[in-house]
Parts: sequence; C-alpha cells; structure tokens
Amino acid sequence: MMKPLITLLLLLPALTGCSRQTMSSPDGRLSAAVFTTEEGALAYTVSRDGRMLCDTSALGVTVDGMATFRDVALRLAASGERDETYAVRGAHAEARDHAREYRWEVTHRPTNYRYTLETRLYDDGFAYRFILPGEGDRLVTGEAAQWRLPPDSRVWFAERNSAWKLLTYAGEWISAPAEALATVSPQGPVQTMPLLYETRDSLCLMVTEAALYAYSGMRLRAEADGSLRADFTEKEGFTLRDTITTPWRVLLVAEDLDRLVNTDLITNLNPAPDPALFADTSWVRPGRSLWSWWSGIDGRYMTVEGERAVIDAAAGMGYEYSTLDEGWESLPDKWATLRELAGYAAGKEVGLFVWRHWERLNDPADDYAEMRHFLDSVAACGVRGVKVDFMNGEGLRQIRFTTALLRHAAQRRLLVNFHGCQKPSGESRTYPNELTREGVRGMELNRITAHYRSRMQAAGHPVDPRASRPGDENRNIPACHNAALPFTRCVTGPADYTPVAFSMPGDVRPAQQLACACLIGSPLMTLAENPFYLLREERLQPAVEFLRTLPVCWDETVVLPQSRIGRLALLARRSGETWYLAAAAAEEIRESVSLGFLGPGVWTMTKLGDDGSDGFSREVRRITGRDTLPLILAPGEGLVARFER
Repeated sequence: MMKPLITLLLLLPALTGCSRQTMSSPDGRLSAAVFTTEEGALAYTVSRDGRMLCDTSALGVTVDGMATFRDVALRLAASGERDETYAVRGAHAEARDHAREYRWEVTHRPTNYRYTLETRLYDDGFAYRFILPGEGDRLVTGEAAQWRLPPDSRVWFAERNSAWKLLTYAGEWISAPAEALATVSPQGPVQTMPLLYETRDSLCLMVTEAALYAYSGMRLRAEADGSLRADFTEKEGFTLRDTITTPWRVLLVAEDLDRLVNTDLITNLNPAPDPALFADTSWVRPGRSLWSWWSGIDGRYMTVEGERAVIDAAAGMGYEYSTLDEGWESLPDKWATLRELAGYAAGKEVGLFVWRHWERLNDPADDYAEMRHFLDSVAACGVRGVKVDFMNGEGLRQIRFTTALLRHAAQRRLLVNFHGCQKPSGESRTYPNELTREGVRGMELNRITAHYRSRMQAAGHPVDPRASRPGDENRNIPACHNAALPFTRCVTGPADYTPVAFSMPGDVRPAQQLACACLIGSPLMTLAENPFYLLREERLQPAVEFLRTLPVCWDETVVLPQSRIGRLALLARRSGETWYLAAAAAEEIRESVSLGFLGPGVWTMTKLGDDGSDGFSREVRRITGRDTLPLILAPGEGLVARFER
C-alpha cells in the first residue's frame, strides 16, 4: 500500500554560511526563515502570504550544560523536496507527505561542536528537529523552543482543575484570549499540547510535537509576553545516550477547519513502519468493542459468566472485539480462564483485549523482560490486544516504555490501546498496531463523576452540578467539549473517548451521545455503555441499529462550513459508498446544510435526532446532493444521518 518515496536532495557545499535563509512550502504560500540574531542565537519565523504568523522565536537544546544554540554559525548544507503517499487510518484513507526540506549545519563557536538542524515546510505547516551527535551519557536540561504567535488570537487548551491536568491529558477543551493564557488556569501557566490558536481572520495555528520516541514529552509554558516556551516534566533534566534526535517541533497552519481536520502533518513526520516488523499487517484489524466496566454489567462484572455474556453481545452486534478490563487477574486460575475466554470469543469471531497497569510491565531490565513474559502469556492464550493504563505522565521513562511496548507487542502480533497517557504524536504510522489511545477527557468521566456525587450526597453534602465551572474535576462532559474535540485533540491522532453513555448522559442529549461515536475518530471504538442496558432499552434501539454498522475508519471527511469550535461540530464522513453526517451542538443552531458532498444520484437518508425526551426521532426519505437539510438543534442536542445509494 506504500508508494515509492520520491526525494530530491541537493547538496550545497558551496554555501559556507548565511545570516538568514528563507524557505517555502510546495505551494509557495507558507514560508519560514532560520537565522542567527544579532546576539548570535538561533531563531526562526513563519509567515503565510507575507503575513507574519510566528514572529522571531528561539530554538535549540541545552546538553551537558552547553546552550548549543547560542553564539553559533549557521550553514545550509542540503535542500530538496519529498513527495510520498501512504495508507492511514483516520479522516481519510491515503495521506500525502509533500514537503520541501532543508538541512542545516550549526556550529557552536566557543567549542566548535557541530550538529544538524532539519526543517520541513508543508503547505499546512512548519516543523524542525535537531540531531546532536555524541557518545555516552548526555544530560538534556531543556530547550529554547519558543512560539510567538499573534497575541490577538483566541487559544483553545485542555483544562483540568486538579493535579491530574499535566498527567493524563484528560482536560476539558475551553478557550481564552491568547494574552491571558499565562494566568487563566488555576493550575498555573504550563499547558498540555496541542494548543490551537484561532486568529482574528480565522486561521488555525496548532502547536504540538511529532515522532516522540526516545525523548521526554514536551509541554508548553505560557509567558507573560504571550509567547509559548518548552517545558519538561524533569526539571533536573533527562539522560540520553550517544546521538540525540529530538522530536519534531510543529506549527500547523490551516486556513479552515476542513484543512485542519484533514491534515497529515503529524503522521508525515513519523518514520514508515519497519518492513521486518510489519511485513504482514493482516492481523492489524480496526474495529468496535464492547466493555463491561461502565456500570458493572448488572452485577456480573468480572465474572466468567458476565464476560462470556459481553462476548455474546459483541458477536450479536457484529463487533470485532470485547475488552476485559481491570480485575480479570483476580479470576480463579487466571491464565486458564483467560485462555478459555479468548477461545470462546474466537469461536464467535470476536477478539479479546486485556487490561494491565503499566507499572507491572515497566522494569526495563533485560529489554523489559517482565513485559515480554506478559505479552508472551497473553498471546499464547489467544488474546488479540492489550489495554495498558495509568502511565500518568510523559517523562522519558513513560515514553521509553510505550515505544518498547509497541515494538514487543508487534513482534507477537498484539494490538495496543494506551490509557492514562499523553496525546499521540503520530506513533500509529510507525507502529500501526497502536489502534488508539486515550489522552482525552472521555465519557468514562461521567461515571466517575456520578460515583463522586453519590458519595458526597450519602455523606450529607449535596452537590449542585450547576456550580461547577469549565475544567472542574467532577463536572460531566459538556456539549461544548464535544463540539471542540474534532478540531483540537483529535487533530493529533486517534482518541479513545469511549463514546455512548445513554445511562449517564449528563446534560448531553441521546443523539449527541451517538454523534460522538462518529465525530471523535478512533480505529478501535470502545462503547462506554453497559451492553445489556443498550440492547434491552426500547428507546435506544434506533441508535443500536446505527451502532451495528458504524465504521471506525473513513475514506473521506468533509468539515461543513457551519462548524465552529466549541459551538458546533458538523462533519460528513464517507466509508465506501456510504456517507454519514454527524452533529454536536453546544448552543442553539438554526442552519440549512447543503448535501453537496453526496455528489450525483439519489440516496436514502436515515436520520436520527433527539425527540425532546430520552429517545430518538427517526426520519427515512429519498434525497439528492442538490437538496439542503434543516439543522435545528438545542444546546446539547445532535444528529446522525446515514446516506445510502
């Protein structure tokens, strides 16, 4: 499925030095400059159509106490153009990696130390990374990485008013004026990535990183002057060996929400899969999963009888997987029981995912021998994938662990679902066995919130849900969060949001609950809802009919122009010959939606909306791409429509 990489690399030994060099994207609209300031420090700018988007900003790494980016000489060593297509899972089926790339030789004058700065210009973004040669242990104590974006922008960030904010990336997406970012959060000025800036003329600028493998994950510190600077968990630094290659530092530039959602920039910056490890990918199978954790499956949670019943329900839904969560290791004779359950599932053409806490796998001795033993054991039982949880951070030890798990799991043909983790950075291109990861505030938070409120009320402390504010720890998932996710967190990669929570919906109506299963992309879609409640409730059967056939990977995605971050998410997605339309509204919406994305022909539309109570309205009729669809939604409502020729 890979097309050959076409790369033109022009070596330029005649260039002995330069004070400023301008680079351009393939379409010529985006440009960047890398240069040395009057003080001799490395810096860059990014502009589009002549307009400055990122003003003079620092870049560089401090290694073994040496600020390698100060008092330097800069020389362009090579440039060229890359153009490649490859298969992806997400908003569409095929990605194009088309960029102009530049390689710079940087010399630290005081020591004559030489290293490489690599930069790439895409039509929708600028990225850079450093390659710093060396031998032995080397201490990285920080980066000068900076982004000075338009201060009159509005910035979207993930807020969580607790100590968990910087650990699990499970914040509620809210916005503030960019100039207030340093002071708006009670948790302080450090933010998780990505951050999304909306400029006054509606450009979207996203700051994030890509290809995070053997390095600490970066966070962003908002400065009083409105700029962003690199921030790391390990304040004392982290130790690497030999040559250091940093992740790519990324500024994504999109002129509208459709281009933002359809970007391939993050996966483009990751290496292709190792052909020896992924010579055969037939076992890498996206799909849907049922899950018994949400509400205890009618008192049978984590019993052999109960989990068999979940597998039966998954088979009846036509789902590919069932997830065996925390607690399975307490079952009698756990390995024999796991083998029996996996065999039972396989007999019904259902694969089994099993859960484990990461600390039980995280001893790096002997190339993670404990991890390898566990993966050998579950693979021998016939398990198809592992759900690994509670990394709770993105320091170097967590990143090394996740990379090792992906590699060892691939060697055993095991799929991976990460929970309690940071955002993705394109790892699923290099390791396609990673189907999804959490790193998102998903529907399981409603269950945790419900339990918290029950405990408070039992203790005589009633909780008024209206008293909570955005980002509060025990606040239900609001509609504005759902309407922001496709344009914020989901841009960086799959999000295991665990959608569909009809039994604990908070303020979100049933049709929006269903819409989130379509709007929030994940090649492994695990439904939150108790499967038996889902299947027995008469009011939910129209949704069940949709959920039986809803795809998880798409051939095409169109963001409709009525979409507004945090207010309305309105996406059309195509799988094969079938189109889906999904909407999540956080405010009153009265629009007329063109169905031009359908193209020619006559279609049968099956549309579900909210019926004003706890069920669904259902409409079936013939329609064409020349028609328009009325979109009338109250706050918290949504819709899902399927179009078949």
